[in-house]
Amino acid sequence: MSGSATEWLTVREQVDGRSRSNKLAIAFAAVVGPEDIVVDIGCGTGANIRYLTPLLANNQKWVGIDHDREMLRQAADRLPYVRVEFEELNLATGLSRVPTGAGFAVTASALLDIASERWLMEFASQFCNTPLLIAMTAAGQAEWNPVDELDEQIRSLLELHRRSDHGFGLALGSEAAKFLAEQLRIHGCQVTLQQSDWILGSKDHSLISMLIGGISRRVAAMSDSIDAQGWASLRQNQLQRDELRLVIKHVDLLSVPQRLCGTSSR
Repeated sequence: MSGSATEWLTVREQVDGRSRSNKLAIAFAAVVGPEDIVVDIGCGTGANIRYLTPLLANNQKWVGIDHDREMLRQAADRLPYVRVEFEELNLATGLSRVPTGAGFAVTASALLDIASERWLMEFASQFCNTPLLIAMTAAGQAEWNPVDELDEQIRSLLELHRRSDHGFGLALGSEAAKFLAEQLRIHGCQVTLQQSDWILGSKDHSLISMLIGGISRRVAAMSDSIDAQGWASLRQNQLQRDELRLVIKHVDLLSVPQRLCGTSSR
């Protein structure tokens, strides 16, 4: 999306916070033991840690993992009140280095849709004995209101890009959360999926503007047969007149391993 990665993450954090499933977050916190270490993979600037920390009653120790050293530095600056260590790691090739099993819980946000089927199968196999909360997985492209005749072509191109190789192999895109849920159930986990859609309107002009800019640039790079600039101008004008609304589907996933099924507190 448009703007720097830090700007994008800062703007989306508030929207994620109101959109994600608090019910699943509370259920996750209930199965995290008092001595468990909580591992946030793809932690970015620490938004997921900031959201979950108040729900965990025992001042748990955290490990934040990301491939971006600058993101980890910013996370450390913004989380001085949390017991957290950070590790630089490429999850595409180093997933096996993430701690798992008894004594750990694992969480992530906005990660799965860029992952491949093979990586997700490995993920399920590695973390099937660990409490998991994976929030805000994209599960569809933007649904714009009002509708424009170019919207469907743009959605198709963006999904094609989402399903390309982002370093994890060919991505499953919008089907990733559902696929991971199926794999975890094969391993005996109790899995719950819950909608966590972005419903964007008059309070979200900054995020919508970033989306419009990022989408138009992506589409222009992929196709010269679509007037991406004209579409973006139309959408920005609608935004300025406060006439633009959109929904982007997301889903949250909670997985409780078989050894903890039926546990509400520990």
